[in-house]
Amino acid sequence: MDELVLYVPFPMLHPAIDHDRLAAICPGIEVVTEPTYDIAHHERTVREQDPFGDATRALAVALTGAQRAAFARADVVWTLDVPLDLSSVAPNLRFVQAIGSGVGQYVASRLPEGGIVLANGAGIGAPPIAEWVLARILQIVKVLPTHDANARAHRWESELGSNLQGKTVGIIGLGAIGREVARRARVFGVYLLGVRRRWEPGATDPDVDEVFGPDALHEVLRRSDVVVVAAPGTDATDDMFDSAAFAAMPEGAVFVNVARGTLVDEAALIDALARGHLRGAAIDVARTEPLPAADPLWDAPNLLISPHSSTSGEGYADRAFALLCTNLERFVRGEPLVNVVDLSSGY
Repeated sequence: MDELVLYVPFPMLHPAIDHDRLAAICPGIEVVTEPTYDIAHHERTVREQDPFGDATRALAVALTGAQRAAFARADVVWTLDVPLDLSSVAPNLRFVQAIGSGVGQYVASRLPEGGIVLANGAGIGAPPIAEWVLARILQIVKVLPTHDANARAHRWESELGSNLQGKTVGIIGLGAIGREVARRARVFGVYLLGVRRRWEPGATDPDVDEVFGPDALHEVLRRSDVVVVAAPGTDATDDMFDSAAFAAMPEGAVFVNVARGTLVDEAALIDALARGHLRGAAIDVARTEPLPAADPLWDAPNLLISPHSSTSGEGYADRAFALLCTNLERFVRGEPLVNVVDLSSGY
């Protein structure tokens, strides 16, 4: 392949572009960075949850003439966001290299109708997200929020935490994030259970002590002192954590969600915390994002909330660029891409 138009409409990625490296992959590559294109976080959330609904259409802002022209020329797009009805907007487009692991927002863009391949960014943010997960678990187990609250109130009151060592940690979703969590958790001396989509009786996994299929979710929950959710948001996982799931967890268990808010019945989570059945929980995602100021999640006891920010910006764009280059090399050689997503299944 002698010529290639790469459109990079997401501004955060521009500093990471190494033109010499791209030219080494395809000497005739043209990199287009203007005009920029991105959408509000709220619009992404709506697209994920209602890809073909009226709300998604209502939120979509019409493309400018310059944006239409750039998408129309593109062979490859490296980005976080793409427009709706992408095949009609970008008739030459061959593949989209996404920078995030979540792909729900792309369903609304109907990529398969134009034969457009989607490769996600699974693995790019996994190490920092796994660090965040362990930090939140330790906050809860070591009662650090209580220590901090007492310090702010100038109170010297002893409050002892408990041990993570010797506990059982259940990881729901053994993708890139789940595996990085497991590898880091192991050094604390925990026993690891994993749930993954593809499973056969007798299966083993190098990153956990025991592995199960989705049908054994409640068995894993019953055995887990700490539950970490890192599964994709799909129709099959919607409200996976309902009242029955929280009831299956041992009293005093810890719950952490870095997947999608759609996996959790939030009223059931609040109830489990309010009754003291869960010792504590940490969520980086919610069903509605941004989370409204009046949402009851804010006032749930022993719930730590962060605004979809468990990853780290440090080095993120550089790692995303490395993945782009890997797939561009494969693309120009006619080889299968890595991290290809089947939008019909959601992963």
